[in-house]
Amino acid sequence: MKTDLFGRDGAAHLAAPTGHERFFRRSVVAARVLSVLTSGVEVPDVVELPTDRPLIFAANHSSLFDLNASLISLGYFGLTARIGVNARFFSNPAAALFFTRLGCIPFSREHSGTAEEEMVDALQAGQVCALMPEGRIVRAHERTDGVGPGRTGISRIARRAGAAIVPVGFTGSDRAWPPGTVLARIGFRRPPISAAFGPPMLFATDDHRSNVDDLMSAISRCLRPR
Repeated sequence: MKTDLFGRDGAAHLAAPTGHERFFRRSVVAARVLSVLTSGVEVPDVVELPTDRPLIFAANHSSLFDLNASLISLGYFGLTARIGVNARFFSNPAAALFFTRLGCIPFSREHSGTAEEEMVDALQAGQVCALMPEGRIVRAHERTDGVGPGRTGISRIARRAGAAIVPVGFTGSDRAWPPGTVLARIGFRRPPISAAFGPPMLFATDDHRSNVDDLMSAISRCLRPR
């Protein structure tokens, strides 16, 4: 696997068009505005990314604010991505419109095969994808080393598409938008959120459970002590 370091707006050429670029960029701007009102998201100056194969970002999921942090992080490096989102959010018409225009892919246990197929097709077309392998918001008491158990779909997707996975750790997003609350916290005392990226990974076997366990450990190593 060949990799390189990319700074601000430097990775845009790595991703094939998704058809959702304009709305994605507008959503990045909106995410930055929300961040000013709620919690600043610290993104590293550079990130190591693969240059010779499809790319999946895989992050932990402790808050609804993780989508905001994802948009800010991807936008910083100039990337537009197809983001996997829990299908239950598509039951709300307004949310469904937003996620559809953003280019998100709905995931559910009932239709996991369809969602995985769509993400594999996107990766093989050269698009960047992003996914939260835990598949749901994981509360603090359910986390081991900062993360919950990952689902094996990301391993199947990566193996079929020949994709590399970049682990991402969001620290502090559950303070900005605590699980179970309707809105993010707004105020002058903003809890900081950090985004950290690990080195790209390749899954060498079809032992999907072991692959995902290794991935969740890599994501855990990206989290900052609290």
